[in-house]
Amino acid sequence: MARASKEAGRRSRRRIVGAVGVGVVCAALVAGCSAAPDGGRTGDQGRNAPRLQDINSKPLSALRDGGDLRIPVDALPTNYNPVQVNGARVVTWQLADAILPSAFTDGADGRPRLNRNFFASARLASTSPQTITYRIAERATWSNGRAITWEDLRSQWRALSGADARYEGYSNVGYQDITSIKRGASDKEAVVTLRRPFAEWQGLFNLLVPRELTGDPEQFNKGWLTQAPITAGPFTIAAIDNTGKTITLERHPEWWGERPPLKRVILRVLDPAARADELASGGIDLYPIGTDLDLFTRAQSMDGVEIRQAPERVAGQLTFNGGDGALLRDEELRRAIAQAVDPQEITDTLLGKIVPGAKPVGNHILPPTDSGYRDNAHVLPHDRDAARRALDRLGWKPDGKYRAKGGRSLRLRFVAQSTPTGRTVSGIVRDQLAAVGVDARIESVPLEKFYDDYLLPGNFDLIAFEWTKSAAPFSHDRPVFQKPRGKDFGSNFGRIHIPEIDRLYDQGLGELDLRKRQDIANRIDVLAWKHAHHLPLYAGSGSYAVRSGVANYGARGLASYNFAQAGFEK
Repeated sequence: MARASKEAGRRSRRRIVGAVGVGVVCAALVAGCSAAPDGGRTGDQGRNAPRLQDINSKPLSALRDGGDLRIPVDALPTNYNPVQVNGARVVTWQLADAILPSAFTDGADGRPRLNRNFFASARLASTSPQTITYRIAERATWSNGRAITWEDLRSQWRALSGADARYEGYSNVGYQDITSIKRGASDKEAVVTLRRPFAEWQGLFNLLVPRELTGDPEQFNKGWLTQAPITAGPFTIAAIDNTGKTITLERHPEWWGERPPLKRVILRVLDPAARADELASGGIDLYPIGTDLDLFTRAQSMDGVEIRQAPERVAGQLTFNGGDGALLRDEELRRAIAQAVDPQEITDTLLGKIVPGAKPVGNHILPPTDSGYRDNAHVLPHDRDAARRALDRLGWKPDGKYRAKGGRSLRLRFVAQSTPTGRTVSGIVRDQLAAVGVDARIESVPLEKFYDDYLLPGNFDLIAFEWTKSAAPFSHDRPVFQKPRGKDFGSNFGRIHIPEIDRLYDQGLGELDLRKRQDIANRIDVLAWKHAHHLPLYAGSGSYAVRSGVANYGARGLASYNFAQAGFEK
């Protein structure tokens, strides 16, 4: 969410999830999904291939009219503008699926599908220069009664292009290379022209916000801090309760698309430790299991609850602080620390009973679900003896239990979330590092403080959390590797910059051939391993505990949430 210039990813933030099965994980390109039949499998991979989705897929005629779908989340949005730096978080994008337009949606196979509720067509009209013609659905209208028009696209482009630094957009990738957006045959047609090829153009305008929000920097940054006053989707916001920490959505009475079965969707802040009891007592309708063995075991024993599972784009990882003045700015030291960590042990501990035989993630860019995925971990493999030799060579000599150099102990501040998975991951990594003489001091912090107090300011030496991945990995991941400039570091939370990766991203973003683009992604990945940019650990389980009568919802795999199709069986 063009080829990246030096300004790529200005003020961007990648959507993150904590190192726990939190909320419901959001893919980068948000919107409804094209649901395959429940249990549908990938093309010709055979009987044992994983499910694309596990959502209890039913036709709408099989669902009863009404009902509330109650979903736990980690926190309420701090900004309801999903394309602003502080608004680009999982819960905001989850909410946006129900209340805002998008040009494309992610289908069950993870590929983009035109969102016909909002766009009658979106086609590549020319490749030289690259020109895209969007035809907006005639009935598509904002909640204030104004038609959605080409001007909404133009205004969003101007806000996210990076040309005006007062706009705090989450990413300008793609938008920065647009040279013009003009009116087509009518107000419902927009003609978008780019200065150079942008392979992942279908990620543009996912999401789309109204021009009333994007027309002014102050309004863009702060106008939606407490609510989203102008929406367009199958649901509207009925109430936001900041005391009870809930957001209640209800069916949009003027919705022009297919009528949603659900009367309401209720997002409720609920600590992961309380979710199993709440599901058992009927207070919520599902919860993500992630890598929490207790949540998995509890779900197995609940009456009227089933576990739904499908692979999704989520990966746990360890980020190193390589910023100015940080101990791990030393690349050789980072590499030694990385080699001391055993991702397979972490994966076995977290997922062994949930997803037997699970393997660690071996790629920084492409998830295991991607056809171009290669496991490149051999570039920097787990090797405890190699880590010890490297530390010796760097002058960090054994001094009692831990190593020291020049009177300084080899001590690292390891920030982890105060969740079961966060505690498990940090405990394992601490012990693995202790085995080579590194003193990792764990600071366990609450979810509500993790992002703003620790991750963003670089207040750590090591920090563990989960990334969401994307169907558009170049657009989505570019800010993760961007060059930090003062407070503008994109999503490069470790402040580690690898110039050769910049050049490869420039090349990949303009490469229209999928296989060549995947090859470039793997070349980037090899460099990320070589320079120990961050350390991939484990894949998410894709597991959810869901009340049995819930249909068209659960383990959505690579698809979007699609609240408009969810409901309860008759």
